[in-house]
Amino acid sequence: MEGPGVADMETGRVSSHHREEHRLSELRIVLLGGRRSGKSSAGNTILGREEFDSVIRTAQCAKRQGEVAGRQVTVVDTPGWWCNLSVKVTRELDKQEIVRSVSLCPPGPYALFLVIDVGSSFTESHRRSVEEHLELLSERVWRHTIVLFTKGDWLGDTTIEQHIETEGKALQWLVEKCGNRYHVLNNENRCDGTQVTELLEKIEEMVAGHDGCHYEMDRMLLQEVEEKRRTVEERVKQRMAKVQKQRKALRVLFKGEEHRLSELRIVLLGWSRSGKSSAGNTILGREEFESGVRTAQCVKRQGEVAGRQVTVVDTPGWLKQSVKDTRELDKQEIVRSVSLCPPGPYALFLVIDVSSSFTESHRRSVEEHLELLSERVWRHTIVLFTKGDWLGDTTIEQHIETEGKALQWLVEKCGNRYHVLNNENRGDGTQVTELLEKIEEMVAGHGGCHYEMERMLLQEVEEKRRTVEERVKQRMTKVQKQRKALRVLFKGEEHRLSELRIVLLGGRASGKSSAGNTILGREEFESGVRTAQCVKRQGEVAGRQVTVVDTPGWWSIWSVKDTRELDKQEIVRSVSLCPPGPYALFLVIDVSSSFTESHRISVEEHLELLSERVWRHTIVLFTWGDRLGDTTIEQHIETEGKALQWLVEKCGNRYHVLNNKNRGDGTQVTELLEKIEEMVAGHGGCHYEMERMLLQEVEEKRRTVEERVKQRMTKVQKQRKALRVLFKGEEHRLSELRIVLLGGRVSGKSSAGNTILGREEFDSGVRTAQCVKRQGEVAGRQITVVDTPGWWSIWSVKDTRELDKQEIVRSVSLCPPGPYALFLVIDVSSSFTEEHRISVEEHLELLSERVWRHTIVLFTRGGWLGDTTIEQHIETEGKALQWLVEKCGNRYHVLNNENRGDGTQVTELLEKIEEMVARNRSGHFTIEESDEGFKQWFKGEKVDEKQLKQKLEEEWSRREEELIERVAMVVVDSETEGSTLPVRKRRNSFEIIPPSMSGGSSSETGSSEWGYESAHERSKKKVSQWLSKTEGSGSSGYRTKSSVVSEAECEMEEDSE
Repeated sequence: MEGPGVADMETGRVSSHHREEHRLSELRIVLLGGRRSGKSSAGNTILGREEFDSVIRTAQCAKRQGEVAGRQVTVVDTPGWWCNLSVKVTRELDKQEIVRSVSLCPPGPYALFLVIDVGSSFTESHRRSVEEHLELLSERVWRHTIVLFTKGDWLGDTTIEQHIETEGKALQWLVEKCGNRYHVLNNENRCDGTQVTELLEKIEEMVAGHDGCHYEMDRMLLQEVEEKRRTVEERVKQRMAKVQKQRKALRVLFKGEEHRLSELRIVLLGWSRSGKSSAGNTILGREEFESGVRTAQCVKRQGEVAGRQVTVVDTPGWLKQSVKDTRELDKQEIVRSVSLCPPGPYALFLVIDVSSSFTESHRRSVEEHLELLSERVWRHTIVLFTKGDWLGDTTIEQHIETEGKALQWLVEKCGNRYHVLNNENRGDGTQVTELLEKIEEMVAGHGGCHYEMERMLLQEVEEKRRTVEERVKQRMTKVQKQRKALRVLFKGEEHRLSELRIVLLGGRASGKSSAGNTILGREEFESGVRTAQCVKRQGEVAGRQVTVVDTPGWWSIWSVKDTRELDKQEIVRSVSLCPPGPYALFLVIDVSSSFTESHRISVEEHLELLSERVWRHTIVLFTWGDRLGDTTIEQHIETEGKALQWLVEKCGNRYHVLNNKNRGDGTQVTELLEKIEEMVAGHGGCHYEMERMLLQEVEEKRRTVEERVKQRMTKVQKQRKALRVLFKGEEHRLSELRIVLLGGRVSGKSSAGNTILGREEFDSGVRTAQCVKRQGEVAGRQITVVDTPGWWSIWSVKDTRELDKQEIVRSVSLCPPGPYALFLVIDVSSSFTEEHRISVEEHLELLSERVWRHTIVLFTRGGWLGDTTIEQHIETEGKALQWLVEKCGNRYHVLNNENRGDGTQVTELLEKIEEMVARNRSGHFTIEESDEGFKQWFKGEKVDEKQLKQKLEEEWSRREEELIERVAMVVVDSETEGSTLPVRKRRNSFEIIPPSMSGGSSSETGSSEWGYESAHERSKKKVSQWLSKTEGSGSSGYRTKSSVVSEAECEMEEDSE
């Protein structure tokens, strides 16, 4: 079960002689890992005794020491994170403790153990979580990290290497990232001292490979954390003093008065999985609410607690999103809740899970949902923190003050009223008694008043409920009647089909792929990643041969014109993948979110890509059926409103609900197949058939695209290869790279910056309103990245506010003397139209026409592409995007910001910058370049200077392109003939002379080809004359390109001689 040695990976483990040489008398270790990974137990195994409490969570760093195998060993245990969640979800206090851990064993740890439980799966989400958390300690941390697998007994007689290779790419990446350093501990078998001795030797080998160096944290970062800790401690004292004073004042105010209440009425509010139902059970002291399933409708329970009659109302939780995305039924239930404990609740508990972060978006979500009950609700609200065990030995005040302004605002908004419950420790009755006393104090402060809802609003809600119930009955009757009529119509006829063909359509994250898996009864479609191209799977279900085609999803509220062309083509093509055509098309709708008019329009537009006839063959398939709880789908349809009702009617009242989490319930699939057969019977056995002309058109487009894809890929490869030949022998790897990010709003600029730097440096959750500059070391280069304000993607530059335009221009001055590359960031998940193209062009040319020579198109959301290539996207999307790529000299790259573990995507991007810089003869971009030569030449003449500058830039680009093409031709010829480069006999084929202005080669900008600019014919002669005069004179800011031509020519002559 041992991994390879670390001092010499090729020759195996080091000899005992060398081992003795670098044996350390002292070892300092930090344990890092997810919750329940076995960190504390591993610490105990290493030290050989129970030093860390492995039963409760480590909430603050714990340091323990002891002598082990003749060495003085220091072990620091740290708070664990949720294993498959992003670092963004981890609360601030935990992140600070992780950073602080390395300072607790000064001058720094020799090794950091990344603890992984070998008994659980390790997926891509686990990998990302690990990567993000470790890089809180900087990129350098990996050089000092060893993967420590716990629960070694789980392996049995398999080796750890077998586990690593079987588990898949995510775990393999992690082991490689840690330099193939790993070890297995069996915490159940502490008698086996060799497992610890061997682990210590592996640390010493790693340290020897680092010349005896330990891991050292950036002092500035540590100072910053310590400063925050001191500030927090000060604020904690202030808050505690304030709360105590507030409670004392209430007791004095009502001294002698009896404000203990014989009856208490409580409403629980909060988001899904916040712990509302469990909190209700803790308060009542018994299992009254079902905490394993979602509360879909209000539930009221009562009991006697500490001598008081207590009524508790549990409500549906909302997702951590805006109130407008919460379904109508849930909002109505929240409003109705206060009427279930008449005359009204004394307290409303806003339930917040203390184990995860609380951000500004969470704050807004809470505020919007509570204000469904009016602004007055805050006076009667107490923040109830759940999962109190997560705090460990820290106080709730430390959590509040560390977590940040959003949570502090919420606590202040509730009048500094808060309480912590540990639902795991119901035996502690004092936590409930104290909570009830806090309610009584609040009520006393309100003069004994309870919260009262506006009667009009309650009456309105009740009226809606009655109307809905009536409509539910009507709809159910109508559907039953409709299905019965079909059965009568075909009575005696066998309309059960031996084969069923199905196409799944719907918005992104609607549950299409999961629905396909539920129908087929096994994992056939990958539900964790986006479906980028149609996928067809088959199987036998309930005695029928079933074919299911999954399709790319669209953004749920976007118009079809915003959906990229490739996705639209795939939707049309889907029906041809199950010939002669599908019997049913399932329109998949997520029942857990609202369905608005914008959703309806989006669905209508996307379905009608398949013609108006598609509706006759469509069934609405609702997913996330568990979110309905004990409500019916009819209640959901009628409550949600006209948009959803229209859709169901448009599909002939054909609908069904699937609970993808309960695949064991085979009846839900059998009933769905029967509904298909009834629909088909109603159509006289006919399937849906697409117009052949339309399908032929799509196939023709696909073939054309494939041909253009090959051409583009060949062109780019030739271009890059020619550059390498042209600059052969020159060192164009740069020690420093300066980058500016430009692009529309929500294009992914900030996330791209974070991916490039390998850590969270830019805030991707909020808009960049002013330029932000960040730096770091990436792949051995010092990288500077400047993020800029984004513009509205289809707006003209004249509609962009002046401040944003000034920031775009200023950006290039923030990385002096100027950026090597400007990345034009384009979101690959949406369409790119002529409006987008014009907007990009106008905004980039705020930086002058020369900007294009230094620009690379950076496509983000690369995960959206799936198994399609970026070239397919470019060629399918149309002329506007093709023009842009050509304008940037065919320089483009794709980033998947969700997969930061793939370091090659960043390394390759940096290499592309270096190639571009080499092509520009190491020139960076600056808008302060001298144009004096240009101005002098045209002095006194009536010319359009801007137009001439543009033409001049195009001409140099054309000459450069021609040069590259000629080199490429030589490369191809030499490869064909098996010769080396360069060869004198090929001198004529590489003749480099200034080409004619009327030459046939297209410029790098590709302007003429796409017809977006005039040819400026009148300026050609002038520019040609000026070029001839200034070539080699050094009087113009454009001499760089002349140098490229002449120097390349000389180099080729020298080489051939």
